[in-house]
Amino acid sequence: MKIAVHSFSRFLTLSLLVMAVIACNSPHQKEMKQVLQSADSIQSSSERKINTGQTENFISVLKTINISNINQFISPKEGVWLIQSSGAMPNMSNTSQVDKNFPVDFSNCKEEELPKINCDAKTFWTKEGCYVQKINSFKDEKVWTYASLSKEDEAKVEEQAKTIQYTVINTSNNARYYFSFVDGKWYLSFVDLRKPCEA
Repeated sequence: MKIAVHSFSRFLTLSLLVMAVIACNSPHQKEMKQVLQSADSIQSSSERKINTGQTENFISVLKTINISNINQFISPKEGVWLIQSSGAMPNMSNTSQVDKNFPVDFSNCKEEELPKINCDAKTFWTKEGCYVQKINSFKDEKVWTYASLSKEDEAKVEEQAKTIQYTVINTSNNARYYFSFVDGKWYLSFVDLRKPCEA
């Protein structure tokens, strides 16, 4: 239904633009401009509703993910990239499924600004708990450039990193989870399992 509203508003905007071109030399240009502005307002409003709905949908989905169903949220095509420590450098590996020891607990996640790493704090974070935020800092960190990946895998990771929409940090297990929305479904794209402040 939300997609239908979005498509209709785009159609409405396009139709009104065509009408504006036809009426270019008419004395009603001012009225037409007002109609077009109104159409833009309708489209923006419908897009905001869709984005809000997507956010609510993600939070609801996130809280249902647990160790028994986590593999359903890993893309069979792209898999999930796990980032772990390999001495001073990150080590990245791709898998299509994780085992029962994989750290996952999103039941008490709060939607607010993510904690930051603080090596002077006892827990290594500026606050404790599980937090989710609509942010993609991973694509700018470019961790994959230090992970000794092949050029082909680097290119794959870089493209997959662009699809991230939400980041989740759970300080109890020092894990950072990155989720993408692809082909109408939420997928876990990357998980950074490195403990903060360890060289």
